[in-house]
Amino acid sequence: MSKVNKLGQYKGIEVNVEKHIATKEEVEQQVQALVAQNPTLVEKDGEVAHGDITTIDFEGFKDGVAFDGGKAEGHQLEIGSGQFIPGFEDQMIGMKKGETRDLNLTFPEDYGMQDLAGADVVFKVKLHKIENKQESELNDEFVASLNLPNMQTVEDLHKQMEAYIQSQHDQTYRTSVENAIFEKLLDDSDVEVGDEDVEKAMNEHMNHLRNELARQGMTLEQYLQMTGANEDMLRQQLEPAAKQQAKFEAIIDEIVKVENLTTSDEELDQQIEAIANQNQMTVEQVLEQINKEALRHDYNRVKASQLVIQSAQING
Repeated sequence: MSKVNKLGQYKGIEVNVEKHIATKEEVEQQVQALVAQNPTLVEKDGEVAHGDITTIDFEGFKDGVAFDGGKAEGHQLEIGSGQFIPGFEDQMIGMKKGETRDLNLTFPEDYGMQDLAGADVVFKVKLHKIENKQESELNDEFVASLNLPNMQTVEDLHKQMEAYIQSQHDQTYRTSVENAIFEKLLDDSDVEVGDEDVEKAMNEHMNHLRNELARQGMTLEQYLQMTGANEDMLRQQLEPAAKQQAKFEAIIDEIVKVENLTTSDEELDQQIEAIANQNQMTVEQVLEQINKEALRHDYNRVKASQLVIQSAQING
């Protein structure tokens, strides 16, 4: 178990954190980036060329029989984007509006559908439209074409972009304030960190990393292989952060004890109900997955952290 030998000042901590205000330059830069990301499509005559945006109908056949998932109408395809199997877009080059063409292609050997992997097929393609990308002009018509809520004019766009940038600055500011407050509390406290608490914090870091990688469609093993590391090396890298987390949690637990902070059954039930609503679960399902007393402990820690933050003096 960790032991707090000295609890630093935790009320009225004074920190200096500068607050940033969104500037006209930032707003204009983001507006121009949005314009660049949304080019205007202008129809062209002539033949399909690399970089053109085409609108097509297509249907795929294997041994003369249409296969599932190989048909679409009014599909928009940029030539050279690599959206379709190799050869599809290349064989469309030179087509004219209204033309129908048979594309003789072979699916890759590692294609996801086993019955099509490595198969020779024919795609019948009809070309309806050829368009080019051109830089959009910033005007009310362009803004309306974005189909964004409550945004119809250039003035609307600038106002919402300013609000968005300011919200990003505010979030960064809040994070910086909290980090500065807790860093000072950590520096002013003396804690003997227990091995069990460090190991627990380490496992939390590892689980967090696994979850983040899973959101990106990657396993921890794949990540380690890509980075040329192993789990022991990763744990060594995470050890300082785990020790810092264990030290911080010991300090917060000490504040809970000193301030006699508690979470009532009613507050706990409200938290459980909120968790259920956020995850589209029933209260019973939540209770099957969590320990109420562990949740009460976590919520006590939240109260202690809020006490420290709310009593702090922030100078900008």
